[in-house]
Amino acid sequence: MDVNDDPKAWAEYNVTAAALDDQASIAPFPPSELMRRVSGLTVPEDFAQHGRVMFLALDAASGTHLKDFSSILDFGVGSGRLARMFKGFKGNYCGADIDHELLDWVDDALPWVKTLRTKPQLAIPVEDGSFDCVISVSVFTHMTEADSLFYLQELHRVTRPGAVLMLTVHGLRALERAATESRIFDMLSISQAGFEQAKRNMANPGFTFILQQGHLTSEEYQYGISFTGPTYLQKQWAKFFTVERIVSGAIHDFQDIVVLRR
Repeated sequence: MDVNDDPKAWAEYNVTAAALDDQASIAPFPPSELMRRVSGLTVPEDFAQHGRVMFLALDAASGTHLKDFSSILDFGVGSGRLARMFKGFKGNYCGADIDHELLDWVDDALPWVKTLRTKPQLAIPVEDGSFDCVISVSVFTHMTEADSLFYLQELHRVTRPGAVLMLTVHGLRALERAATESRIFDMLSISQAGFEQAKRNMANPGFTFILQQGHLTSEEYQYGISFTGPTYLQKQWAKFFTVERIVSGAIHDFQDIVVLRR
């Protein structure tokens, strides 16, 4: 089996094979440290389960089966949690990331992925109009407003007219769960004051970035938790793309998928 089979059957097969430690017919798994870096997980079955959820949610949101696109950009490919699911993809699949150690593993283990080594706030190293689909999970959920607007402009540049983009954000559902479930709030590792500001800002202006000092913040870029509401999407993201729909809580009943059209 591969990505060209029935999406649900292929996704379930990946989890079953991982659970049985029968990995000969699915994509390999990264070392536990590289799994942990992008997901907090260290067990192949759990990593496969995350990939299954993301793959099926994006496939359902896109309006076109993912396997039917001709050129996909996985923006924030990491250690291949989603890219693993594209084994056998017949089109062009590129994975961009600022963590080049992760890309070294992807280069060696996932031959259908062409890696793009990016640097913060610099152009994505591909030509204009290269892609008819962009997928990006857990990337815009951690960016400052300036960085997110820069990369929206870049994604506009590298996509073709009519392209579909599916980018995840922390929206109303994430805010609601963090406000009512202590486990979710603790997972975010943000201050109570920052979270209260995000609640106040959600309706207007609709965007809040909460810096996480000592986490992945570096001299090159700031890393934190971003909350992005529908009002902001319709006002700011709509400068670059048509906002077709927001699929609330599509990823683990937490992150929203924002479906955009170039």
